[in-house]
Amino acid sequence: MDLELPRPPLTLVVIAEVLLGALFIVGLGALALLPGVSADVAARLPEYADLRGPLLAVANAVTILGLLALTMVAPLVRRVYGGSVLTRSSLLRVDLLVATLAGAVVLIVVGFFVISNGQAGSPFVALIQAMACLTLLALACITLVLRSLLKSAILMRAELDEVV
Repeated sequence: MDLELPRPPLTLVVIAEVLLGALFIVGLGALALLPGVSADVAARLPEYADLRGPLLAVANAVTILGLLALTMVAPLVRRVYGGSVLTRSSLLRVDLLVATLAGAVVLIVVGFFVISNGQAGSPFVALIQAMACLTLLALACITLVLRSLLKSAILMRAELDEVV
């Protein structure tokens, strides 16, 4: 018995995929531009030049985690449209998404300590970092709640398949 699940409109899926692709391209561009930008900032602010390496590493790592998160979300969007989201591999993708969010929080905290130890920050930078951490933690919690819904739906689908 093939049950037709409700699907989002194709135009919405296409728009979401295009936006995710654009974000991915912007992320790749950021990875390419970050070394030059950090060298320029180090040249303009020589008193903070020794922070260039650690902060560049943190910025690159955060960007890479963002790209990884995009590669976890894009197939899930396609699976929702295709009706194949109720699989264990979808749970793995969601788990990896939560891990990337948690990794980004850790990297922001590392960046906070690098900036603090270099005495380069301001209260505004600390506020932005705190807001970024809270936002990422909220996204991770929301994702975990949605993961529990996905897991329940997978279990219900398996039970329904057994009945049918």
